[in-house]
Amino acid sequence: MIFDARKADLPDRIEADVAIIGSGAAGITLALELAAAGLQVVVVEAGGEAFDTAEQEFYRAEGIDPDSHGPVHMFRRRVLGGSTSVWGGRCIPFDPIDFEERPWIGYSRWPIGYEDVAPHYQRATEYAVSGPAIFNAGAALPGEQGPIVPGVTSPDVILDRIERFSHPTHFGKWYRDRLEQDPRIRVYIHAPVDRILTDHGGAVAAGLLVRLPDERTLTVAAARVIIAAGGLETPRLLLSSDQDRACGLGNERDLVGRFYQCHIEGEIGRIAFHADRRDIRMDYERTADGIYVRRYIWLSPEAQRAKQLSGLVLRPNHANIVDPAHRHPVLSAMYIVKSQIVPEYARKLTSLEDVARKELGGSSVAFYAAHLRNIILGSPRLLAFSAHWTRRRILARRKLPSVVLDDPRSIYPLDVNGEQEPNPDSRVTLGEARDGRGMRRIRIDWRTTVGDRQRLVDGLRVLQAALAGSGTVSLDFSGVDLEAEAARKIPVGGHHIGTARMAASPSEGVCDANCELFGTRGVYIAGAAAFTTSSFANPTLTLIALSLRLAEHIVQEVRGSRAIS
Repeated sequence: MIFDARKADLPDRIEADVAIIGSGAAGITLALELAAAGLQVVVVEAGGEAFDTAEQEFYRAEGIDPDSHGPVHMFRRRVLGGSTSVWGGRCIPFDPIDFEERPWIGYSRWPIGYEDVAPHYQRATEYAVSGPAIFNAGAALPGEQGPIVPGVTSPDVILDRIERFSHPTHFGKWYRDRLEQDPRIRVYIHAPVDRILTDHGGAVAAGLLVRLPDERTLTVAAARVIIAAGGLETPRLLLSSDQDRACGLGNERDLVGRFYQCHIEGEIGRIAFHADRRDIRMDYERTADGIYVRRYIWLSPEAQRAKQLSGLVLRPNHANIVDPAHRHPVLSAMYIVKSQIVPEYARKLTSLEDVARKELGGSSVAFYAAHLRNIILGSPRLLAFSAHWTRRRILARRKLPSVVLDDPRSIYPLDVNGEQEPNPDSRVTLGEARDGRGMRRIRIDWRTTVGDRQRLVDGLRVLQAALAGSGTVSLDFSGVDLEAEAARKIPVGGHHIGTARMAASPSEGVCDANCELFGTRGVYIAGAAAFTTSSFANPTLTLIALSLRLAEHIVQEVRGSRAIS
């Protein structure tokens, strides 16, 4: 059942086996899995069923450093379904190397291995509605399918891996009926959590305290609490739930909010394809069951180990839409209507825009006039694209993920996405300002390391060398100061990772191998906040897989305790 706390006549106290904070991909996956095993589940969601711009104010940070980090309220959604209501649908698994302890990357030791997560990827892709967990082009696509371009033999680069794309699936809408109809699930919307309740000096979970719209409070009594509120709201809630501890729940060693990771993103240099255009496979393709997939250029795990590098992928991109000098009518139209672009990409464009505008200079009138000129002069080309986009994106149920524009020269800007080293000085803390219901807003201090920047530069050079002898593709960094570019990569801030990290001991992290809070039995962390490292990969698929693993653990634990009692 779904209850609107603004309308329902709620009691002061309810009970459940498990209380879940948040209704995004992690929260909804956990609720459905636990209920299917017979547990009574309560899900509390601060937002409603429809997006409300006023609600987003609760996500606004008090301060962000550096200021190029995207505004966090643009990347989260206070709504049933959470941030799946605005994601782009990209599904990529973590690789075995992502779970390895890599001595050249600080704080990289997970308490679990790839083998602990891998069995859950198939179910994770089913929840995401992104097809089977097959991530090799030859196995996933019909016919004889090769790499992004032929002729490359270096073991330092992998060119036939694919990323799969969800609808993108809005979990709040896609799973609403199941949540509504399952008698073991109660979902409360417009029900923000004030704090987590504990007993015995904070040692055991007791439930949640929810602030209702009429200023009454609702106690959700539960012996197990799962925080599935995202990488920013999770530390905010832990730090605010001080109970008997002034330092915050789970924060005895001052680790909550530390190790904040995003991905290191941006454009550096160009990629040029020299092969026959029919042999270049850089666009989206569809599997036999209709799933959109796309290849990428991946620095191989073997190269990462041998050369002490971090995760890195490259994708051919279209020209920066902000600069009208591209003279492309589609790109200028994208810039003019960027607020209507799928949110994952619109947010990134907005994050990059200020930097680009500062570099371009000139008056706003001349800037927009140049974009309009591109649109007018290229109107036939724009109309043809619009018809294609309408058919495959706007009207289609499974949507074309993004724009891929063919360049007749086969030369494209190079989009870079790299792994960030876990850094204890990169952190989320509580500020002094408070939101509309009195909770302290967060402050973000996002920091990369010298090692991050050097590994990015070295990785780009390794990939350049790996492709150089092929005769079919090359990377061009001429006129580019790689060290300077690595230092100014923009933290777009869409992936909030590691702020309540999983670790082998409380001296290294916030929760254990089963995502249970050190020092407080029965409080669990779900989602990317619990990740130890970030990989290069978008976190959604792996956070769903870890949620499935957590659900399995809790079910076994509950059944064991009931058998004993």
